[in-house]
Amino acid sequence: MRGLAERLARGPCLRLDGGLGTMLMARGLPPGAPPELWNAGRTADVTAVHRAYVEAGSEAVQTNSFGGHPARLLRYGLAERCEELNDAAVSAARAAGPAFVIGDLGPTGEYLPPVGQGDLERWRLGFERQARALAAAGADGLHVETLSDLREARVALAAARSAAPGLPVMVSLTVERRPRGFFTVMGDPAVKALRALHEAGAAACGLNCSITSGDMAVVAAQALAQLPGVRLVFQPNAGQPEQGPEGLRYAQSPEEFARDLAPLAAAGAAALGGCCGTDPRFVAALARALGAP
Repeated sequence: MRGLAERLARGPCLRLDGGLGTMLMARGLPPGAPPELWNAGRTADVTAVHRAYVEAGSEAVQTNSFGGHPARLLRYGLAERCEELNDAAVSAARAAGPAFVIGDLGPTGEYLPPVGQGDLERWRLGFERQARALAAAGADGLHVETLSDLREARVALAAARSAAPGLPVMVSLTVERRPRGFFTVMGDPAVKALRALHEAGAAACGLNCSITSGDMAVVAAQALAQLPGVRLVFQPNAGQPEQGPEGLRYAQSPEEFARDLAPLAAAGAAALGGCCGTDPRFVAALARALGAP
């Protein structure tokens, strides 16, 4: 079997998974609780979610470690369990039988001054610690995702590459649509920021979360046209969340989601998947649209 780096480089478009947090909440994860605790306490549930995506057509699943950076775990008194919970995340994903397990690293949840009290060096050490744990547990690659500040993305990428030499590291930003185009919350222009991450050594770079598949198709087309030869990954949400009588729901249909994303594969996207609200039905619809067996 080809390694993840070669798979991303040569294609065809890699099918990722969907919204892990959405599925865990459906299984009883309380709002605001750290999902990473389930890696050690409710491992079977985590594996079952991964397996549902694999059965729907995901070739690669991303570990339940989005909040596995020490800075995020510290809020729950779990920083000392960083290695344990990230190791368990890889094991839970591997047990589902995907072709690839991608170690997932989310943002620190902090901001740099003057907005917040974040510190680049502390962030770097934390990303190194998490990346090292995921790599040691046997992840096939790493994905730093949902970052809203290019400065944090650069630090995370450099830290992950240093801590896990030889593993491909993907980086995805989250953006919003403004009158002048697509930007991160911190004002980084989407396509320019993706070029910077590619030049910094990302095995693939892309966009995830925050926007719908329709908006993602627009900015993805811009990126694909302006960044030829760059491996790009896109994972939009399942529409905008709506508060209903039974809680938060996403109104978009799997078929609409797949119709928006499938053309991106033909245009050269290296990997496609979903983010918040995209359950296995969305992956299955996308797999069908991509002609997966």
